[in-house]
Amino acid sequence: MVSRCGIGLVVLVVGSSLYRALLKMDCQGLVARLIKDFALLTAAVEVAGRWRELAEKLAKVSRKQMDAYEAPHRDRDGVVDNEAMWKPAYDFLVTWAAQVGDSYRDVLQELHTGLDKMKNPITKRWRHLTGTLILVNCLDLLRSSAFSPAPQDDCAI
Repeated sequence: MVSRCGIGLVVLVVGSSLYRALLKMDCQGLVARLIKDFALLTAAVEVAGRWRELAEKLAKVSRKQMDAYEAPHRDRDGVVDNEAMWKPAYDFLVTWAAQVGDSYRDVLQELHTGLDKMKNPITKRWRHLTGTLILVNCLDLLRSSAFSPAPQDDCAI
């Protein structure tokens, strides 16, 4: 049986290889989109039951609008199961991100700021989003160095 941590490691290795290959193929836009979508999905899962608080921090969302995000995910009794609470969170984040605009950097920065504003912010123990912000802010540099005619010996760390 593979542990959850083991699955995460496999996803990380496969994702890293995928991103590296896409960057080598000069598909920076696709890499940025995948990173943004993965960050939105991960944030939805992380906040799950607290998604309404995040929605209030990110946008002016009414109670009626929040109920509408949850409506498709309610069971026969009209309740959203705690384990399914990530679904309305994800629906909200995707809609919100589309309203923020096409800039993946802006979406991720706004998301990070919203998460930081929450009571007991998850960003204190969940550093993945900070790393994602660093990565997307370095994509242009990574792309330019990947397709640079300069010899690799000139790159200093």
